[in-house]
Amino acid sequence: MLIIHNAHSTSSTPISQRKAIVTFEAIIWLPVLLIILAAVIEMGAILTGSMHVAAASRLGAKLAAEDPLLGVAGTPMVVAANVVTVATSIRARIDTYFESAGYGANASEGVRIQTTLNGGQSEASGTCPEQNSPALPATPPDSVRVVVCADVIKFSPNLLLTFGFDTSSLNLELSTTFPYEDP
Repeated sequence: MLIIHNAHSTSSTPISQRKAIVTFEAIIWLPVLLIILAAVIEMGAILTGSMHVAAASRLGAKLAAEDPLLGVAGTPMVVAANVVTVATSIRARIDTYFESAGYGANASEGVRIQTTLNGGQSEASGTCPEQNSPALPATPPDSVRVVVCADVIKFSPNLLLTFGFDTSSLNLELSTTFPYEDP
């Protein structure tokens, strides 16, 4: 009697049983992989948004400290004008920056300007609160600090909401301090 063994068969498990095991593993691991993928996309979008908010904060501080066209020639614009007016003007420029970056009109929640000139002032345009926790270090003499506040939902798609993790209540608040410079 001649017995022929199949050289390609390495397991005695039936093919249908192996397919069932692979399907079961896919059902278990697919949601985990989707959550990881969504988290990577979400965190990438938030990181990109925070870099844009930091750049907007630098732009606002530069405008407040150096741009004599927005104030009376030869004096910083925060001294020459009402700080609330200046905050509104800078917020409009920052929103234009966000719009050109692809985030749409009015992407910032607000802008807060803190200056050490004229006895020190802190004014906001929009809903940018005072930063009390953690407190910002004292503003150096003859300088201006611009804090830009933005809602995370403007910068990221909130993909994790599908899996029960909501990022819509998070805010991005970044500040930049510039010294005043004589034009």
